[in-house]
Amino acid sequence: MRSALTVEICCALLLAGACAPSTPIISRPVTAATDFEAPTQIPTELPLPFTPATYRDEVNGFELDYPSEWSIEPNTQIGSRGSQAQFLSPGTTAEMLPEGGSRLSIVVYEWDPKGDLAAYVTHRRSAWAASGFKVLDGPARQLADGRPASDFFIEAPDGALAYFLLTTSGDQYLQLAGEGDLQLLETMANTLRPLGHQPQ
Repeated sequence: MRSALTVEICCALLLAGACAPSTPIISRPVTAATDFEAPTQIPTELPLPFTPATYRDEVNGFELDYPSEWSIEPNTQIGSRGSQAQFLSPGTTAEMLPEGGSRLSIVVYEWDPKGDLAAYVTHRRSAWAASGFKVLDGPARQLADGRPASDFFIEAPDGALAYFLLTTSGDQYLQLAGEGDLQLLETMANTLRPLGHQPQ
């Protein structure tokens, strides 16, 4: 049986696509989680704590590093407005997260209004609050190429924890979400970059 948090991660695309431009966003206060702490953000300049392999999405124009022993469920279309790929630690599947396992999904999708990350972040925060999730915001920051990004650490009502990164991909939105070793997932997310990007 999937946890509420796993269902939340799997349904993120559906929630995004279900919001029509004319639908008002209802703001609700989000309770900051007090019984867990966000992992320390790791700059991408530091050596990675794993032997990396590089995942490249030629269609959407980005790449990131992941542990070489992990498996990938390749990018597949989800509905008419998005696609998803998954990264799975050994022994982990899309349906099962064993003890000590981790998984990270990358979802690219269309959502209106386009190019307004702040509006999308507000939408996601409202959806999490309505579902009873506690939300701990990470620091506002930019990715290696200067794109704005928002990090979140989420606690489900059953105590399960997850990491989310929300940013843009052209005029689409890009969401990384995962469960397991949150610090490792955050480190992987911090390697997100455009194809061929060279650090300054």
